[in-house]
Amino acid sequence: MNNHSNNLCRFRLVIPAIALTIATLSGQAEIPENDWPVHGHTHKEQRFSPLDQVTRGNVHALQPEWYLDIPSIDDGLTATPIIRDGIIYMSSSFANIYAVDAANGDLLWHYDPEVSVHSGFSNSWAARVNRGVAVADGLVFIGTPDCRLVAVSADSGELRWQNLTCDPSAEYAITGAPRVADGKVFIGNGISDYGARGYVSAYNAATGKFIWRFWTVPGNPEDGHENEIMEMAAETWADGWAPYGGGSPWDAIVFDPELNQLYVGTDSAIPYDPSVRSPGGGDHLFTNSIIALDADTGAYQWHYQTVPNDAWDYNAANHIILADLQISGESRQVLMQAPKNGFFYVIDRQTGALLSARPYIGITWALHVDLKTGRPVEHPEARYYNNQSKRATVIPSLIGGHNWHPMSYNPYTGLVYIPAHEFKTTFSINPDAALGGVLFDVYGDDLDEKKTGLKPETKNTIGRLIAWDPVRAKAKWAVNHELPMNGGVMSSAGGLVFQGTATGWFNAYEANTGKRLWSYDVQASVQAPPVSYRIDGKQYVLAAVGGGGIARFMVPIYGTGEKALGPSRLIAFTLDGRETLPALVLHQPAVPRPPELTASAEDITRGAETYEVAACGVCHGSTGVGSRPHTSVPDLRYMTPETHKDFRNIVLRGYRRPTGMIPYDGILEDADIDTIHAYLISRQWELYQQRQNKTQTKE
Repeated sequence: MNNHSNNLCRFRLVIPAIALTIATLSGQAEIPENDWPVHGHTHKEQRFSPLDQVTRGNVHALQPEWYLDIPSIDDGLTATPIIRDGIIYMSSSFANIYAVDAANGDLLWHYDPEVSVHSGFSNSWAARVNRGVAVADGLVFIGTPDCRLVAVSADSGELRWQNLTCDPSAEYAITGAPRVADGKVFIGNGISDYGARGYVSAYNAATGKFIWRFWTVPGNPEDGHENEIMEMAAETWADGWAPYGGGSPWDAIVFDPELNQLYVGTDSAIPYDPSVRSPGGGDHLFTNSIIALDADTGAYQWHYQTVPNDAWDYNAANHIILADLQISGESRQVLMQAPKNGFFYVIDRQTGALLSARPYIGITWALHVDLKTGRPVEHPEARYYNNQSKRATVIPSLIGGHNWHPMSYNPYTGLVYIPAHEFKTTFSINPDAALGGVLFDVYGDDLDEKKTGLKPETKNTIGRLIAWDPVRAKAKWAVNHELPMNGGVMSSAGGLVFQGTATGWFNAYEANTGKRLWSYDVQASVQAPPVSYRIDGKQYVLAAVGGGGIARFMVPIYGTGEKALGPSRLIAFTLDGRETLPALVLHQPAVPRPPELTASAEDITRGAETYEVAACGVCHGSTGVGSRPHTSVPDLRYMTPETHKDFRNIVLRGYRRPTGMIPYDGILEDADIDTIHAYLISRQWELYQQRQNKTQTKE
């Protein structure tokens, strides 16, 4: 077991004298309602708690029972906590695992896999995100950003086995939670945006022995296709294969105990411009798809593709829910997904037949989905690379109408609760762009602060909690949020829906109407989904707070409110809780005076374009606005004189590669680096002068 970091020294180390009894989570095993034993509470991933002690009538009495700060180098929390036999297993950035006493919040043990962050861009970015662990048979499983599948003891955190399940030097990484069932651990990977060829793998849970692998896109035919399914997929690519990779199953992996199938949602293809990716056209299987596999062998069963020949990164890797629904008077075993493209899909999970597909937000890229063909009917101007202007502004954005944040299905109300967001992205062709010739403005063309004078966070953005009726294929109610990127969702038998927000509030809503019944200021942005459990007859509602993931790095102004900058922590609420959170003191760090700005306006504009072309904003924030000054991926408007002095060496020559800043040597020239630097100096001057003006106004 790894030694505790200094940040953990104030917590006492408690190793249970009696080993945890962790029942095998087989397909037929009964899921104990007191726990939250798998990612979505049950293998159906409905994220519905059967506990009903906390109800519409008493939810107003919820107060913290305990809280525990989780050191995560200020990268926030995105994981679903797993609860087994009174122990919480929680992960944070850099694939750290924390075991916590669920009754009182005592830290029991901490495991640090000591990940490497300098193998590639994907490895470095992914290190800041982890969406959770799996627990079974006395083991805790986690995927690491440097491509390991790790199993540690649930009792002590001691390493039991580990396997290298992908190659981090080939732009692979892991951010998603493993799934465990029937003695097997299932794990996907990412990040195909940078050239990785996607696949999902199964391993023996007890030993780590490899069992099977399913590739999601075809490889080089000169090496021979793995099977006839890959031969079939190759026919949908003009060159007979996916030369740039694609199709990573980075999040949605769902085990179906009734049909013994595994459902896998896949990423989009790269480059984004299909005319570059595969000039001869084609649907590009199995990108943007839901694939059904035999859970024992990995054999292909069926697939459904949400966006053939995708051009907008509208992947289908999002949360998948299994349920039995009465549709047209017939009971159907279905799966449900609200992927990034803005449509809500209901699919027969026995056959893959499409039952319904309706927009859950306002969309502009497509008119509808043809239920006979299953294909979207696209707006003729949406494919920017075919336009005369070579650009298009579309809704949903590149971030999607719904991203990784989990939904919830309540079998009593029959509603799916979707954490949705509605904003736009402008795509345009730029042959020099890092992501395959496409430049994208995440905030949309009319949100450019320099063009409009309006702050991006104040214009044309909507965050919503939507209650969707999957049988009638329409929304029953919706609640608007102040910012777009809000947390995952849990519903309960108490008639409630719980969700945290980017502005730092943890809310409970009436499940049938959407009326807000309770709110608590948790002081930090919430992106992770809540869970619930019961100990000694008492129901706990657990919130993991501290915004993380894409809402922290790429679009921080959409994912973190100005007063929601508190620490990453677990907060357990009960009806008789007596704990209070410490007062939040926001320390606004000083902006160092930047160097004199000697660059021309033309060079600064070119630097802004190069910053986006080189995908700097994926980590440090679009438009040069980062999340915070002192995180593992800092806001570059707070650069010190020393950083300015070494800027070219850092960006071009790898002076900070050990901490994950991958060098651009061979990608950008000195002149490119200098224009990016000039742009960032201009952004730092804007913030510096803004602070100076505020100080003078107060005086």
